[in-house]
Amino acid sequence: MKGRAPQLCDPTVVTGWIAQVQTERAAAEAEIATQQASARKLTPTQISELVSGITDAIALLRRANPADKAEVYRQLGLRLTYQPETQTVDVQAQIGRPRGVMVCVEGG
Repeated sequence: MKGRAPQLCDPTVVTGWIAQVQTERAAAEAEIATQQASARKLTPTQISELVSGITDAIALLRRANPADKAEVYRQLGLRLTYQPETQTVDVQAQIGRPRGVMVCVEGG
């Protein structure tokens, strides 16, 4: 055995690991490409229509009664907390499906 370097790993095993990693990488790259392809770019007209719709919804919400506003905020996943000392409203947005009651009104 003198003169030969010790074999640390079986080349067949290492080749298998490399093949496995390459397969996993290809799958991950394909998944990323699919996600990017499904994320459509909006046209200027679509953006304008979206903003217009939001503006209309805000105007409607301004005139809504407090219980209806609370339900809209809950379904949007928003939590609004009035701070009477500073006369401000803290807003928290929950990404994903809202859970429980999300509206907190304190003070006047």
